[in-house]
Amino acid sequence: GSYLLEHAPSRGARRVVVSSLVSSPMIGALAAAHGARWEETLTGFKWIANRSLALAAEGYELVMGFEEALGYTVSSVVRDKDGVSAALVAADMAAFHASEGRTLLDALDLLARRHGLFLSRQVSVTKKGAEGAAEIAAIMAKVRASPPTRIAAHEVLAVRDLEKRTRTTRGGRVEPLAFLASNVLSLDLEGGHRVMLRPSGTEPKIKFYFDVREAVGDREHMASARARGERALSALVDAFMPLVSGGAS
Repeated sequence: GSYLLEHAPSRGARRVVVSSLVSSPMIGALAAAHGARWEETLTGFKWIANRSLALAAEGYELVMGFEEALGYTVSSVVRDKDGVSAALVAADMAAFHASEGRTLLDALDLLARRHGLFLSRQVSVTKKGAEGAAEIAAIMAKVRASPPTRIAAHEVLAVRDLEKRTRTTRGGRVEPLAFLASNVLSLDLEGGHRVMLRPSGTEPKIKFYFDVREAVGDREHMASARARGERALSALVDAFMPLVSGGAS
């Protein structure tokens, strides 16, 4: 995403990157740094492609769409998950950084220093059968009815409820969301951290997504920053999972 925002030719239109809701929010930070729009969609690549088409009708030029599951679409040539064109872009990107004396891992480290180190973790809880489905529904209902105000050391700034299509801030302000209704809850935390809950549509599971954003010091070794980020992720998981029933698998 960063490479395309910096180097891909543009027709002069407003630019947009599109990702699924559970994908890394780092792409949002990159888009903001380059003056581009960031759009999130429901999970499933059809939503990314459909949203990019709708935005094209509004005059936006798609830079990249992606989902963490893992799929990419680059530019507007193929409005679907397309590994072939993405692989070509990746090869071009590797050649560019090599010409500058960097590896792709070096480039990722540079992005972390500029925009923050983003780390993600997914925890899945399996609940089989009709009883399991009822337990998953109870977990979602519990958090929806009484979301936490703090997780680990971080205050919850807002709750996005895609089933109600609302975003409720810490102060109680309710804002509408443009998403289609879906059984997803997102807890947006101070510092750019995030916790999300989503029952699987294909398996007897409920999935929890944890994201943290850590600032990296000017002279700090990346290994130190990553270790701190992993501790922050573990702290989020350890603080949140006792709030819901069941164990991770």
